Amino acid sequence: MSLVWEQSRQAIGEPPAGVHWIHIGDRYSERFPFLSRCRQRHCDFDVRAAQDRCVDRLVEQADTPAARRSHHQRRPQQHLFERVRGWSAQGEQDLDLDATKQSRARTAHLALSFGSLRLLPPEGHQESSLRPLVVWVVRVWEPDPPEGVEGLSWVLLTSVPVQTLEQAWERVDWYRARWIVEDYHQGLKTGCRIELRQVQSYEGLRRLLGLLAPAAVRLLQLRAAARQSPEQQALQVLPTDLVQVIAALAQVPATQLTAQQCW
Repeated sequence: MSLVWEQSRQAIGEPPAGVHWIHIGDRYSERFPFLSRCRQRHCDFDVRAAQDRCVDRLVEQADTPAARRSHHQRRPQQHLFERVRGWSAQGEQDLDLDATKQSRARTAHLALSFGSLRLLPPEGHQESSLRPLVVWVVRVWEPDPPEGVEGLSWVLLTSVPVQTLEQAWERVDWYRARWIVEDYHQGLKTGCRIELRQVQSYEGLRRLLGLLAPAAVRLLQLRAAARQSPEQQALQVLPTDLVQVIAALAQVPATQLTAQQCW
């Protein structure tokens, strides 16, 4: 796997006094060194688990190294996914899922459970500086998905305490916010083609982002309008001069251009 997460975390440094940073990530970011680096840099994380890691319930021991496993007497290891699947549902809630290229928009009825565990470092890192991490685990799953549909199932790891049902759903909402951020980055890369600009300096990139970032946000706004209210007038969504340019290219009156047509 790429080291970009650890390297980025190292380069960013620590948050200023009075500021709380929480790193939100998908399964690609669920690397033990990255999670450990976040805590070392006084940051938190809320990421989706990818690895079925070894765990124990000795949260009171915090980062005390786990006892080394003997080759002659191996105790059964507890693993993350098996452990959390045994937790009973502690709450239920409906979640609206947006349409994707692979599926239609729908409402999923989810169950949720949460608890605290201690993640153990990978065996290859037993002699390194990596120590166990106490995490709160939030599992959300779809008990009865529609026929022919793969049910939603997430296991989230967070360093922010989860002691109530409300806090557990909040961690889920944090993770969901990642989607719109990824769409924004896609707007920059695909819609605005930022990767094709051959700008190498920091100042040049900063100025370029100053121009393209608002355009990427505008693309997201237009896409949302096209999905939610496709027949809405484009003039109600975008600035008049921009709609006039698009209408001229499309060879239709600006007053007749809908959000869907504009998109």
